[in-house]
Amino acid sequence: MADALLTIDCGNSTIECRDDRGAVFTTPSAAPDLEALPAFVCAGAAPTPRAVAVSVVPRALAAVRAALAALGVDLAVAGEDLLCPLQLDYDTVATLGADRWLAAFAAHRRCGAAVVVDCGTATTVDVVTAAGVYLGGAIAPGPAAMAAGLRDAASALPTADLNAAVAVPAKSTQASVDAGVLLGWVGAVERLVQDARAAAPDARLLVTGGAAPRLLARTSLTCEHRPALLHEGLRALVSGR
Repeated sequence: MADALLTIDCGNSTIECRDDRGAVFTTPSAAPDLEALPAFVCAGAAPTPRAVAVSVVPRALAAVRAALAALGVDLAVAGEDLLCPLQLDYDTVATLGADRWLAAFAAHRRCGAAVVVDCGTATTVDVVTAAGVYLGGAIAPGPAAMAAGLRDAASALPTADLNAAVAVPAKSTQASVDAGVLLGWVGAVERLVQDARAAAPDARLLVTGGAAPRLLARTSLTCEHRPALLHEGLRALVSGR
């Protein structure tokens, strides 16, 4: 157990914890239910001696930190205790989310030059060169955010079904909204990837995040799905390799 490590991703929608066995614990970020976290951390053994997290939700991170402290588990945080190993070619480093550079670091460690698409509440597209230079990228709404924005702006329209089978031309208002949101989001991602690749033509495309399956089912892009990319980055950040 000396090398056991718990990795934690505190995203906009979900807190996801992974242990050395590959087991996963999740809870909503907005109202985390951490009652079962001690059993997860201690499953079959003494408490995990170390934990490392990346967070874009300070309140969620604070809740996790308090729960782990009660178990005697030390927590290191990417961007605070563990600094970015990449060279950052970015004008506002102070506002750069650690989740973005961490995904780029994990992708670079895996394949060198890379474009990373993280399909979450927000969709981020980030570029890292073969030399390990983070070039920045883009932030766009995720599909759920696009659906919510359309619903809020045009209340007479139905809410998009993000699990719908879509095609254009659609034959009903519901189907038209479904197609516009889902295919519009996919099209936006494809354009952002196209422009990102202009900055790193040899880059491989890696896709992660909870909405990744919706992209993979509809895109013509050739990409590698890495559901646990941020967790891979956290482990690499701790190991120093």
